Amino acid sequence: MRQARRALDYAGFAARIVFFAVAPFMVFIMAGVFPVGATLVNLGLCLAVVAFADVVRQAQSRFPFLSMVFTGPLDFEKYYRHHRPKPFAYYIFYPLLFPYWVANDSARREFLLYKTVNLVSVVMLAGTTVYEYFVYFRPQLGIMPCLFILFVTALFEIVTVMVMLMPLATSLIKYRLSGHKKRLVTLVTVGACSVLLAIIVVERRRDPVVTWEARERVILRTKADKTHARNAHIAAAKAAWAAIPKRKDTASEIDQDGKVVGEAIDAAREALKKFYKADEAQAFDGWVSHDTKGTPGILVLYVEGRGRKRPPVFVALERSGKEVRDPKKLPKGALDGMKLAADDVIALEL
Repeated sequence: MRQARRALDYAGFAARIVFFAVAPFMVFIMAGVFPVGATLVNLGLCLAVVAFADVVRQAQSRFPFLSMVFTGPLDFEKYYRHHRPKPFAYYIFYPLLFPYWVANDSARREFLLYKTVNLVSVVMLAGTTVYEYFVYFRPQLGIMPCLFILFVTALFEIVTVMVMLMPLATSLIKYRLSGHKKRLVTLVTVGACSVLLAIIVVERRRDPVVTWEARERVILRTKADKTHARNAHIAAAKAAWAAIPKRKDTASEIDQDGKVVGEAIDAAREALKKFYKADEAQAFDGWVSHDTKGTPGILVLYVEGRGRKRPPVFVALERSGKEVRDPKKLPKGALDGMKLAADDVIALEL
């Protein structure tokens, strides 16, 4: 029996190492797409209070106003001090156990612990949404698209806490309270390496990180004012062409695969800012094919599509200024970038 428990203990620790190698990487990458920064900060505060609970209590007794900040995190520490975290598998499959942690009193109280993390994040998200409505949505977009994006983002944050952050938090708390310092250091080290790898991946990207919200606003703004959107697209394509040398062997603004880079894409995005917001302009990418015998060069600016319900927003322009609307004439790199086969490309009509 003792050997079986030891084997399960080692298996649980090994599973946690794997999770710490993967989850922080994914959370960091997703943080660039969805604003989960507030959630990470709040959870980090809870973990810090667990690690230094005695120091926090002393500070709270000397400076009562700190109760506004530390009451929630201290409840977090108090609960786990008297109710040690459950097995790792429980938190991995936590969302699937919804009926249990609603019906069971202890499980329900544990779930409510995370209301501090979620509620603070949602309140902060709501506050920033009011600001973003006036700065990023108007004048073309109304309140309903703003509320929809707020709902999706808040839902994503709550799911992230349950699926990703709860297993991370409870693992650290488990080994902190049980005195397994070596295991705690191991998990922290693996998690730190995972985040470092994510940073390297993000830094090596050729394209800027664009949030899901910004991409949604591009689609919605384009639909809301097709005339001005089309004018902005054509002006941006012309600006990009103006920065690309006519000779292929001197075109430093084009990568080997045809991707538009450097001053050319910067010029295009700057032109797009006359209609789109700054973060929306960053969502546009570019591909170009140079002149060949009998075939003029074509430059394509686009925001990739996500299926037929979200077709790509794109404009294709020859160097002469002639617009190309036939998808079969577009460069293969642009088609690949838009993630649609040539026969299936349906442009967002402008």
